[in-house]
Amino acid sequence: MNIALYGRQYDFVAADARFAALIGGIGSGKSIGGAARALAAALGQCGPAKMRAPNIGVVTAPTYPMMRDATLVTFREIAGRVVTDFNKSEMRATLANGSEILFRSADNPDRLRGPNISWWWGDEAAYYHRDVWRVMIGRLRQYGAFGRAWVTTTPKGRNWLYQEFAQADRDTHVMFKVRTADNPFIEAAYYETLRASYAGDFGRQELDGDFVAFEGLVYPEFSQDAHVTSALPDTFRYHVAGVDWGYVHPGVINVYGVDSDGRMWLRHEEVARKRTIDEWVVAAQQLNATYRIETFYCDTAEPSYLQAFVDGNLNAVPATKDVLPGINAVKARLVVRGDGRPRLLYGAWCRHNIIEKEQYAWAEGRDGLREAVRKANDDCSDAERYAVMGVDGGGDGALFAGALSYESAGSGSLY
Repeated sequence: MNIALYGRQYDFVAADARFAALIGGIGSGKSIGGAARALAAALGQCGPAKMRAPNIGVVTAPTYPMMRDATLVTFREIAGRVVTDFNKSEMRATLANGSEILFRSADNPDRLRGPNISWWWGDEAAYYHRDVWRVMIGRLRQYGAFGRAWVTTTPKGRNWLYQEFAQADRDTHVMFKVRTADNPFIEAAYYETLRASYAGDFGRQELDGDFVAFEGLVYPEFSQDAHVTSALPDTFRYHVAGVDWGYVHPGVINVYGVDSDGRMWLRHEEVARKRTIDEWVVAAQQLNATYRIETFYCDTAEPSYLQAFVDGNLNAVPATKDVLPGINAVKARLVVRGDGRPRLLYGAWCRHNIIEKEQYAWAEGRDGLREAVRKANDDCSDAERYAVMGVDGGGDGALFAGALSYESAGSGSLY
């Protein structure tokens, strides 16, 4: 079987490192490199070092839809007739040599615990919680041998992946970086269109594959280690939801459990594009049946949508939309208190919210002052503000005093 690879792709596939990463811009061929390495491993050849075959491997993607629509499609195109059977209900592929590959979502790290495996490929791994890496490398023990793992991804800030591969100097780790422009198989017009649209740090990340520490983040207090968890309380006093309408841009329903200490825990995120209001009502009713949501704090931009929620027997009320007080309220909850814990935490499977936290930034205004937030990477953040303001009574000045640290000219629109 011949698979067309360009230079850095081939170097990655042939690398004999225990742990490897192919970090690159969008369209740079990362997933093709990951799929080619997976096929080589399943056939008993991963780099110069032979692997025992047949074997069991696992392929993961951040969510099931991303697995179904992207990662799995890429692998099956690469593997072709080498796959002799695919069990859709079990998401399990069997190869001609008897090797098996399991395709799994990484949205809940604990669900990845299972049988011993020889190798693991994590696609778009920058979206994962750190625990996915920890769980998966612990499974690399089929036949009593320490297996291999590799990841392919576009960076998303300087998160755990940056620490694991870019910062650490380890003989067991190797990282290859590719740019969108490096891929000889994409049209120049495609790249030039993206380059014209993706400026500054965002372009460096999305096209050049750089680990960028975005300047002027709205929530620099946030860190995955402090705020993201797979262990939620068994019981909650009540639940609320923040709702941000969208169609072309994503619409969002964030569901928070409030515990006996008043901490808010993000339990569920419903994020989707091109849903009608009738579809959002159904989704909200299903969430209400699961979580018994006390109040839906809704964006006031579409009064008829809010009324549709009310008509659907949902306790929907207008959200407090003041941007600065809302940001201040979220910041106050993100602060790690004297007991070593913040008052706002995120389920590890709520990846859209987590990713936004690491990209939601202030826009730079006149004279370099940060007067407004960028209207990008803000859909989940808006829904969150509505819920937090609802729980905290619209913004008690005593509770939020001193929480906000930013530069402002003291005037100008923030919305």
